Amino acid sequence: MKTSVKRITLEVAILAACLTAQVPGAAEKARPLAARVQSFDKVAEEKAAWGSLRWLINAKLDPPSSLTLGDVTIKPGQSNPPHVHANADEVIYVLSGSCEQRVGKEAVILKAGDALRIPAGAPHVAKALGHQPLRAVVVYNTGERQFTPVTEKDAE
Repeated sequence: MKTSVKRITLEVAILAACLTAQVPGAAEKARPLAARVQSFDKVAEEKAAWGSLRWLINAKLDPPSSLTLGDVTIKPGQSNPPHVHANADEVIYVLSGSCEQRVGKEAVILKAGDALRIPAGAPHVAKALGHQPLRAVVVYNTGERQFTPVTEKDAE
């Protein structure tokens, strides 16, 4: 009798877990579409000496998200800090301005309309060129982007 009670209890626990488990897309269906919209002018701006970031999509703003999307501005002549994202690739798409994008020991000039994928774990830094700020969209293939600063030497 004790064995059958344990088995029934286990079966009930498994059934309960299955019924409450999140099915992919279930969280999206539970929230109205309008509630999932993030407006540029309503999300917090993270200011830094070099420029600013606004996160529009990530797991903090939209918990089921498996992506991070942000708008970055780098002031003319300034650079964001050298860093790595150990848990995600980054895609940068330049909206306006231009930058020298260093990835490891290589560098490339990006201008409006250019896109570049930076592999996870690759040290990188962007420096805005000219007299205009760099404005770009950055996207990561995780909702919980990790950011680890590195030294200039480590970035090479």
